[in-house]
Amino acid sequence: MHGRQREPWNPHPSWADPLITLLAVLALMATIFTLSARKAASKRPSEQVTLQGQLTEVALMGPGFLPGHGTKTADWSRIEAELKEPWDRAMLAVLKAERTDPGGDARAWIDPVTPRGPGGLTFRDACLAAYADGPLPSRADRDELRRHLGKGYTADLLEARLLDREGQGDALRARARAALMTRLVGLGLLGLVALGAGAAGLVVGVYLVGTRKTPSQALPLWTLSGRAAALVLLAWFLAFFLFSNLVGLLLHPWPRVHWLAGPLSYVLHAAVGTGLLCWSEGIGFTHLWRRVAPGRLGRDLAWGCAFLSLAVVLVLAVALVSGWIIRPDQSPQRDLQELLRGLSGWGPNLVMFVLVAGIAPCFEELLFRGFLLPVLARRQTLAVALLVSALLFGAIHLQPAGLPILSTLGLVLGFAMRHTGSLRTPILVHAGWNGCLFLLMRALA
Repeated sequence: MHGRQREPWNPHPSWADPLITLLAVLALMATIFTLSARKAASKRPSEQVTLQGQLTEVALMGPGFLPGHGTKTADWSRIEAELKEPWDRAMLAVLKAERTDPGGDARAWIDPVTPRGPGGLTFRDACLAAYADGPLPSRADRDELRRHLGKGYTADLLEARLLDREGQGDALRARARAALMTRLVGLGLLGLVALGAGAAGLVVGVYLVGTRKTPSQALPLWTLSGRAAALVLLAWFLAFFLFSNLVGLLLHPWPRVHWLAGPLSYVLHAAVGTGLLCWSEGIGFTHLWRRVAPGRLGRDLAWGCAFLSLAVVLVLAVALVSGWIIRPDQSPQRDLQELLRGLSGWGPNLVMFVLVAGIAPCFEELLFRGFLLPVLARRQTLAVALLVSALLFGAIHLQPAGLPILSTLGLVLGFAMRHTGSLRTPILVHAGWNGCLFLLMRALA
């Protein structure tokens, strides 16, 4: 149905205010529980080389194979201080052993870097076999060790050492160098793209500050009451926690499909959130989309590219500044990195890409820029509405270490919505951002 179905929701204060209080308390409890669980999980060491470790591996070893770039002496103590995860440090120890002959008893450097837990003893045995003529581990153990080492250059070097005992290590080293060069070239191209996007972002920022034109399209108009808006937001927030735990519980007996928990729970709570928006305003989805995404498609897409470049330069600037202040023990994206590493086959990867770069940007932008921002702007100044919606967008991800970066991205998305008045623009920015991060993590995973 395209037209209005009924009057917007205006719940009576006698029951709406107590319900808002109850839902707010439940939302606060759910947030505290989730943050506590994540804090406990953060103390659990990663069971394989992290994204930071893989980037260090490429940056440390790759340039030495480029024409005209000799092998430079690495500042091992500085790099060791930056890598905190046990498998990252184990990876670095192998690279150091390959780059500089440690000499003496191999156990003197192997034992201190041997990770505890799964795979640790296999790493120790493999290193002793590679550098001290110890017995060869089984093929199954060696394959599992490759997974712990990220299946990258370090894993190939260690395996080549073991194959040297059979006279077959040189072929694997050649393949490992080729794979490392491919990653180095890919990261180099990505850096050039980021540099170009940053330069374009500076131009866009200067243009927006210099012109300060009044937007031709106003923000979407919502007529539901403030209490109704609060109930919608709180109900959606609790639905997010409910479906995340319920779907995970239902899929627990089938480990092979655990990766479906994220996509299924997100689709369910996104459907609930969108349904609540339509019901509370008394309109259908077609009417909803026309309200939040008016204007010309081509113009919105062009501005989407412009604001994406602006997001790159602002987020990089904030990341550099916040990196000196906030030094988390692990990456805020660790959960996603480990999830991607567990995916195999094009089907699961395609599903996750559609979720991360398609469904999530559409729904989150509908909620934060299409709904929350205009509702806040009804009673607050636009600057306050932009700031509050950006902070809530950052906070909703429940990643304290990533709050400055996520809020900065949310602020750019808010400006994009304000400038064009169309949700298509922030959706494109959000989808481009998520899609690039997904592809980067997947390429290294």
